[in-house]
Amino acid sequence: MAAYRNNFDFLRFLGASLIIISHAFALSLGYGNVFEFDSHLLIGQFGLATLLVISGYLIIASWERQPDFMVFFKKRLLRVAPALIVSILAVLLIIGPIVTTLSLQEYFAALLSPSTWTSLAFYKDGSSLGLFTTNPVTYVDAPLWAIPLEFFLYIVVAVMGIAGLLKYRNSMVPAIAVTVLLWAVCYLLQPFDKIRFMIYFFVGAFLWINRERIAYRWYYVALLWMPTLIFFHTQVFYVFAFIAIPYTVIWFADLPLERLHNFGKYGDFSFGMFIYGYPIQQSILHFMPSIEIGQFIILSFAFTIPAAVLSWYLIERHALAKKDKIKADKDL
Repeated sequence: MAAYRNNFDFLRFLGASLIIISHAFALSLGYGNVFEFDSHLLIGQFGLATLLVISGYLIIASWERQPDFMVFFKKRLLRVAPALIVSILAVLLIIGPIVTTLSLQEYFAALLSPSTWTSLAFYKDGSSLGLFTTNPVTYVDAPLWAIPLEFFLYIVVAVMGIAGLLKYRNSMVPAIAVTVLLWAVCYLLQPFDKIRFMIYFFVGAFLWINRERIAYRWYYVALLWMPTLIFFHTQVFYVFAFIAIPYTVIWFADLPLERLHNFGKYGDFSFGMFIYGYPIQQSILHFMPSIEIGQFIILSFAFTIPAAVLSWYLIERHALAKKDKIKADKDL
């Protein structure tokens, strides 16, 4: 698709925004008070599913344009690693010293301790650094769990591409089936229940491979969502969502909405929102533990979007320029 002639940039921004809104509820209430079919939980899951569908759809396209393992992963690393590393450093060196309950001497001593890193402070618990210990949730940057998962999916794509499997229109069907089975087995085993998000990536990849064979119509969208809503509050709901969400995302991405075609002309801020949103929200709660949810959401965006904009202009767009250079060099 030609640049800015689709709505993917808007959808990525929407997906990241829904995750921030969802986290506002989860972080203020505490995970123990968030239940499976709460609307504020589901919108966050919808946001993440949207991002993974787009990733699956476009990553397959990227492999087809340049089916080279090393080039493929250099491009993926350039898109993710620079901004991610800087965000982690920002949490450690800017947010951390401000919000920690430890003295600065204790904080930096803990920061340099190997035991801190083995405690997975950025995912499970910030107590080793004195971070967010009085918040309802003590996680520091929980959404980062999705990044290793996505890189695993990139490896799956590359292996399938090298094996020549991506040329077959049903090549993603076994991957989808196996993942559904694993999810069914691990349904009650956290964090392994998150395996289900892989399905959205694989279905997105399936939709790209079969793009010439699939018609996108609004009434198909409606038909797909009917059973999804009928089986709401049951586990069958997810099965239909695995189809309805990807189809809806790609249908919407191709709608001729001129105003949305140019949504990303000033940059794609979604990744910055994804990596900075959670620790910023935790910091807001640290200083304002009694903040009302509406104000919390507004402040979350007020601080996260500028951080994402800075990430884009100072880091991400420069890394993407190197990514484009890899392609040019390869072409030569």
